[in-house]
Amino acid sequence: MFKNLFGTGDPFPDLDREHKSIPLKRKGDINYEVEWRTVDIAKDGHKVIHVDKTRHGETVMIYRLHHHDHNELEDQPIHLCIKIVSQKGIKTPDLNAFLFFYHKNKLMRISDIKIKGNHVSRGYGSILMTAIMQLVDHLQVRYITGIISGVDWDHIDRLEHYYRKFGFDCDLDHEAHFGRIIWGNEAIGATREEFEKLRYEL
Repeated sequence: MFKNLFGTGDPFPDLDREHKSIPLKRKGDINYEVEWRTVDIAKDGHKVIHVDKTRHGETVMIYRLHHHDHNELEDQPIHLCIKIVSQKGIKTPDLNAFLFFYHKNKLMRISDIKIKGNHVSRGYGSILMTAIMQLVDHLQVRYITGIISGVDWDHIDRLEHYYRKFGFDCDLDHEAHFGRIIWGNEAIGATREEFEKLRYEL
């Protein structure tokens, strides 16, 4: 979803594959696996930012990739990935979120949230959005925006429900198969009027 927000093409052209489950380090010990994976991810310079459980009993780890050292006062891309831990082992499916944060305007764009196939409706998207909202708090984001393109219109009802559940406004043009999502951080005084002025500056 949100294809072509920054230009042309899919930001994840080579990330459409299923990975085999890897056995737990200690059989049956999910807590140890989460702790071990958190440390292992940190060794590569990345960071686990949220851990939660689904209704299916899976433990989901959301981690942020840090490919470059970014000054928090600069605009920056944000790439989030997922690891799924269960008694059957650990999976690293190609579930990704690609965001961009504009520091000056305190605005975050969602370029892509990639969850599809048998990973849909298992709670991963909600856990991922919870992690995004934690970043919003950390970065003091005033607004989140993004575009829904025609390629996602076959499941637009599901998308609309997902975003509205997290407080987004969804402006949808069903004839043109185009939509825009907008979320304002009312806790810090964000308003729709301010956003409309702001988006013309970007």
